[in-house]
Amino acid sequence: MSALILISVLGVLVLYLGLFAKKSWLAPVGILGLLGAIALFYTGWHINHPLLGGMVVFDRFSIGFNIGMAIITVLIFLFGPDYYARKEHHVAEQYALMLFALVGGFILTSYSSLLMLFLGIEILSIPLYILAGAKKHSLRSNEASFKYFLLGAFSTAFLLMGIALLYGITGSFHLDALAAHMTQSGGSDLMLNFGLFFVVTGLAFKVGAVPFHFWVPDVYQGSPTLVMTFMATVVKMAGFAAFFRFIDMTGMPDALARIMVLLTIATLLVGNVIALKQTNFKRLMAYSSVSHSGFLLLALLSDHGLEAGHGMAVGHTLLYYTFTYSLATIGLLILFTIAKRANNGAEHNNIFQGLFAAKPWLALCALAMFLSLAGIPLTAGFVAKYQVFLLAIGAGWLKVMLFGVLMALLGIYYYIMVVREVFVRPAHTVTFVVSPLNWLVISLCAVGVLVLGVWPALI
Repeated sequence: MSALILISVLGVLVLYLGLFAKKSWLAPVGILGLLGAIALFYTGWHINHPLLGGMVVFDRFSIGFNIGMAIITVLIFLFGPDYYARKEHHVAEQYALMLFALVGGFILTSYSSLLMLFLGIEILSIPLYILAGAKKHSLRSNEASFKYFLLGAFSTAFLLMGIALLYGITGSFHLDALAAHMTQSGGSDLMLNFGLFFVVTGLAFKVGAVPFHFWVPDVYQGSPTLVMTFMATVVKMAGFAAFFRFIDMTGMPDALARIMVLLTIATLLVGNVIALKQTNFKRLMAYSSVSHSGFLLLALLSDHGLEAGHGMAVGHTLLYYTFTYSLATIGLLILFTIAKRANNGAEHNNIFQGLFAAKPWLALCALAMFLSLAGIPLTAGFVAKYQVFLLAIGAGWLKVMLFGVLMALLGIYYYIMVVREVFVRPAHTVTFVVSPLNWLVISLCAVGVLVLGVWPALI
């Protein structure tokens, strides 16, 4: 609770700093506040509070995800001063909106009531609708914001319908009451299954699962790159934490498991196959994000058959996967911004040409992060996929796991095609300008995916 209050007040403080202080103060103040929130979560000082009536519970799972999301947000804020260096107005609002969205993420990792699930998703989503359209004079950014808002409202309707059905059945918003009813009914209650289906639909939209992924490529491409980075990392972590918490605390009946199998297979297939044809790097990363959602859904599927509240191995795998994926994504999107500036705003995959000749260390960092996303051994991405496949085998989903392995092999191709561009000499000289902070963040991300690949027990 103390960390929630701190980040909420921090967002308001950043807004006032935008009025009365220099732009250069915004990121340092935000980072200091985030480090304070990390310290509060780590020490447990006044985290749980009786005023919320048990609707939010900060347990080991939620604290792990919250610390991870705060660390990722710190890295994004370190990218902020260079990204907003050319922007004179409305910078404070963008930092503040990310902080407010992070509050929603904290709620999504720790809710124990369907009411708080809804509030968490709305607090997370509403700032993102605004951030997606942060480039006010860009038609592409306005389109991204409008599409995200419309489809987000559509998914919220599904979520509320599911919550209403589940409340009507159990007479309570609390997940414990829902779990008890599911145990009594044995998963044969048709209305219960409809309620679960609608809630899962709302959550599937948030994590970009097929067929609820249509917003992902357009919104990622149209949003400012720093906002896209936040969506692809912090929002994905929060979405899968919420998804896991709902499934683990209530259990997964057979009817829901069958739906999850279809979601997993469709997400893996569509994400990887369509990514093969992408020439725009932001759309490539968008479909890559959809593909990784498929692997994370496979981990969620492994919770089937476990007693409610006994899926901590699945929760740990989700934390490791989403955190290491976020590290690689942040570093690559910062490199993309640098390459885009060097190529007069172009966004195609060829803009990385000449990076190795001009900046050998950054090219090697890019190689490490691409290999991690592809799941090559000795990187964190390989360990993450390996853990997911082990969970799937242990839960008896062998055929789905084998399909996941096939899609992982297919996914290597489109990453390697971009890696090849990094080591190609361009036809003309390209100047890559890298600020010290950006160099630091890229290096931290690359070293992080390698260190966590060798010592995964660090998470």
